[in-house]
Amino acid sequence: MHLGDFYTPKARLLADLVKKYAANEIRLTLRQNILIRHIRADLIPFFYVELQKLGFANAGYNSTSDITACPGTDTCNLGISSSTGIAVVLEKVLEEEYPSYINNKEIAIKISGCMNACGQHNMAHIGFQGMSIKVGNLQAPGLQVLIGGGILGDGNGRFSDKLVKIPSKRGPDALRILLNDIEANQQQKESFLEYYDRQGKTYFYNLLKGLSDTTNLLPDDFIDWGYSEKYVKAIGVGECAGVVIDLIATLLFESEEKITNSQEAFQENQFSDSIYYAYTAIVNTAKALLIAAGIKTNTQAGIISSFQEQFVTTHKIELEGSFDDLVYQIKNEKPTKIFAASYLNDAKLFYSKIDAYRKTAVSHVSVSYTHLTLPTTPYV
Repeated sequence: MHLGDFYTPKARLLADLVKKYAANEIRLTLRQNILIRHIRADLIPFFYVELQKLGFANAGYNSTSDITACPGTDTCNLGISSSTGIAVVLEKVLEEEYPSYINNKEIAIKISGCMNACGQHNMAHIGFQGMSIKVGNLQAPGLQVLIGGGILGDGNGRFSDKLVKIPSKRGPDALRILLNDIEANQQQKESFLEYYDRQGKTYFYNLLKGLSDTTNLLPDDFIDWGYSEKYVKAIGVGECAGVVIDLIATLLFESEEKITNSQEAFQENQFSDSIYYAYTAIVNTAKALLIAAGIKTNTQAGIISSFQEQFVTTHKIELEGSFDDLVYQIKNEKPTKIFAASYLNDAKLFYSKIDAYRKTAVSHVSVSYTHLTLPTTPYV
């Protein structure tokens, strides 16, 4: 299926076909394709013709040209740039300029619209992660290029290496540079990962670093793939965020994860780890609010002092004591069970305050992210 799109009218026709001529079962794959099992050998030609009518018989299954992409800014509030937009363009480049890759299964290309990796970009031979690029007072849609990940077999795999951050409109050029280099220098019977390891990360960084130059951007570079409006970094509205991002929601979601990590560590009597995760949750939560206010958050010490100055001293956020006192308890306490429980509850209560403040501040928009159930009783 192209980009995993599967609409009801075709789905019903396919279901009828599978029910009559296969095993009445389909499987949806991580590569956004459909697997149909147990078709009688003598029915395969007929079945293929019927799939063609539905548009489900294009060449390139699980090949380089079969690009995996998350929905990105089409429907996800966390999307930073358009995954589906760049995927369509890259597939067109492969089809028109590199037709040999339509049946090449040695290289997988995957795209995610943000760091959450729903498109599995961090496990791809060639991956692209949606980002934003600041150019003066403007924001341009960007891509982090990653190379060298993949499935090794026998249950093993490896992550990709991050190389360069480029404007999104240069994504096709990045792909051309990589494929041209592979065709010119890869040895016979050498897999892509073997070639990547032989050349090394620095070699590929040098190949692509020219694309990271932002001193010569054109007006079109500030418009994301598939959109006509200038790219904006702001709060996502409702389900369809367009080219907008709620970075704050992402940071708060990460804080929730850290609180969960802290709870799990506490339950396993790993009190030092629990305290560390709680500390990270507190600082990360404060960072989210500072970023929403447009305040720099370069260091943890800076986050702590800025949050005290901007929110506690001004009584926008009410705490019992200073924010410094809340965070820096860890300097004066040992990692006991009692302190770990107390510090975890402090992290939960602080998150609850910020979550409530955030909801009030953005009550005019719809921002979706997962919420923890935060108990008010001590976690002992």
